[in-house]
Amino acid sequence: MQQDVRELVDRVYTARRDESPDDAHMFATDAVEYARGARDPELLVRALMAKGQCYRDEGQYGDAETLYIEAANLCRREDVDALVTAHVIRHLGDVAAELGRYGMAQTHYEEALELYRELDGIGPVTLANAIRPLAKLYDRIDDTVEAAACWREARDLYEQAEMESGVEECTQRLNGAG
Repeated sequence: MQQDVRELVDRVYTARRDESPDDAHMFATDAVEYARGARDPELLVRALMAKGQCYRDEGQYGDAETLYIEAANLCRREDVDALVTAHVIRHLGDVAAELGRYGMAQTHYEEALELYRELDGIGPVTLANAIRPLAKLYDRIDDTVEAAACWREARDLYEQAEMESGVEECTQRLNGAG
């Protein structure tokens, strides 16, 4: 059953890339259903995230938030892998920001960033990708000092990883063109 859930989750992301939202939802719904029966918390978290992403794709942020909250609570209760937990909480921050709940988004982003920073061997792109939404949030709430600090740190990490698109975005944001 675990392999079935993993395959369904993979199919969700393939369907999303192929711009087949109905298929993505169907696969995600099946993945969640099977994962609930598998009694594997991390598997259920991954299925919930996939379904939540389907809702986000459609602008149904409230439905997505419900799933991400369930996934985050499951991560905390079941001691799910720290990297998976950080991803879930970061995405929960994204949904909160999309809903205009900036204080909640900031709390989630900061919690996720703390988890990422505690991980050994975390890659610079993963860390930069965690800092970037916090920088965007600070821009949105006009906290220019914190935004600039985040954009600089993210830019430095993207430079370290030789990821030009990330460097360019951060540089533009720092120059006020973002």
